Amino acid sequence: MADENQPMDSDLADSIAMLEQILEVMPQDASALRALFNAYSQCGYHDRAFEYLGLLADVAHANGDAETTGFVIGNLKNFEEEYPSEVAIQIARLHARSPSGDEVIPAPVTNHSKASTTDADISEELALAWKLFEENQLEQEEYSSILNDLTEVSSKELDVPISVLHVLNDRGFTQMNRIMNYMSSRSGIPCISLSNFELPEKVASVLSLDVAAHDGALPFGFFGNDLLVAVLNPFNSILMDKVEKNSGHRCHAYLVSSVEYDAALGMLRGMVASAAA
Repeated sequence: MADENQPMDSDLADSIAMLEQILEVMPQDASALRALFNAYSQCGYHDRAFEYLGLLADVAHANGDAETTGFVIGNLKNFEEEYPSEVAIQIARLHARSPSGDEVIPAPVTNHSKASTTDADISEELALAWKLFEENQLEQEEYSSILNDLTEVSSKELDVPISVLHVLNDRGFTQMNRIMNYMSSRSGIPCISLSNFELPEKVASVLSLDVAAHDGALPFGFFGNDLLVAVLNPFNSILMDKVEKNSGHRCHAYLVSSVEYDAALGMLRGMVASAAA
């Protein structure tokens, strides 16, 4: 277990600070509580993780939320040795809240000894969702659904990046053009259609495929020696710094839709596979 007096990773600390800010506005937000539990678990802050799991248990108990209840009960078992009485009380009251005859099935537990290899860093996407909500681009219900989806998929193995745009598209959000125009205008990053571009073979070797498949930055062309990069989150300056460092090129970012990003990613995968053959 980590020493909770030691400073945590700066990116994770920023994500936690942002989530705690969300709770100041919506203290019963189950998605934010769950994300905070996962974040503190990831960095080994066992006591803080237990604190947020307890708050999540309160919300699950109040709402009779079977899925959240299963998640809480499954993870409470990690704390039985340190907090035996508290865990027993929480599990008993959550089972009692379950409708008569219904079995509460514990969700798979989070491994507290080390970060899961499938847990993605979604701090920048959580920050984007908060920005969209705070600036009245999303309704509260929409924001809560997005936060829940981002948190849920962050522990899964996916073949595309985890992004707000993917979640919105999967949910059939009808105002995608408005959201895209807002993100472009607010960030100063142009919005383009990737269907107007043909990927040159050179882009297959300029960056690791993992950057496109998981981080959300896909090289799609060159302007002289400068690299043109499609992104899903135009506010993620940390990612662009990483792309410039890893590629060795000055980069220009362009916002694209998740649908066109995924199509280009499929083509890029094919190019990489052909080059390796």
